[in-house]
Amino acid sequence: MNNKIFDLEQEILDCWKVTDDISMVTKHFIDDPKWQDMSPALADAIMNKLNAIQELYELKFDRVWGSFEEVCKEYHTFRKFNEANSDERV
Repeated sequence: MNNKIFDLEQEILDCWKVTDDISMVTKHFIDDPKWQDMSPALADAIMNKLNAIQELYELKFDRVWGSFEEVCKEYHTFRKFNEANSDERV
C-alpha cells in the first residue's frame, strides 16, 4: 500500500509541473525576439491570462495536496491502529 501512496504523491507532484510550464511559456514571450514587435496591449493581455491560469492551477494543486496529506494522515493512523490491535490478538 505504501508504494501506491508514494506513486500517487509522485503523480500529484508531476501534475504540479504545469505551473512551471506556464512560466516557461510566459518567459518565452518575454525573451524571444520574434515576439518583440507584439503590441504592448496584446503582450499585457497574454501575460495577464497566463499569470491567471498559473495562479488558478497553483490554487487547485494546493487544495489537492492538502487533501492528499489528510488522506495520508488517516491512512497512517488506521495502519498503526490495525498493527497495534493485531499484535494484541497474537
